[in-house]
Amino acid sequence: MHSDTITAFDRESPGRRFSLIQRLSLIYLSGPMSGAGVSKGKIPYLMKILSSPGIVQEDLTNHLCLDRAATARALQSLENDGLIRREEDPRDRRRKNVYPTPKAEGLQEEMIAILKAHNDVLLSGFTGEERNLLMSLLDRVTDNLRRNLDKPRRNPEA
Repeated sequence: MHSDTITAFDRESPGRRFSLIQRLSLIYLSGPMSGAGVSKGKIPYLMKILSSPGIVQEDLTNHLCLDRAATARALQSLENDGLIRREEDPRDRRRKNVYPTPKAEGLQEEMIAILKAHNDVLLSGFTGEERNLLMSLLDRVTDNLRRNLDKPRRNPEA
């Protein structure tokens, strides 16, 4: 591709913007979250476990749209840090239920304050109406991707 074509593509690419927002957000959150004792990659896991104590590990993986191996590694690390505990599901011993520990519960208020401050930075200068519109549009983008995950995707190079 010619560099002008790439530049034009970049200018119109929502994916590039989402990726940049994600990377910048992780950088922004890394300091405050590490001060709270939570590495940035574990935030989604811990937030879901705190909001759904006893969640089945597989359901956590599916909810976060991550692979099983990444979830297993993150949960092992959270367990080593004393933030979660896993127990066999009494109805199905192959399944693991994940619970926050009192240590994690003690971090909840601080984590939410950090994440709220991050959201305030993301949306600074937006009116209430613009915030609502943005959230609605992002939900539509998410729904578009979810609906298309199981569809075959073409490789233009093939």
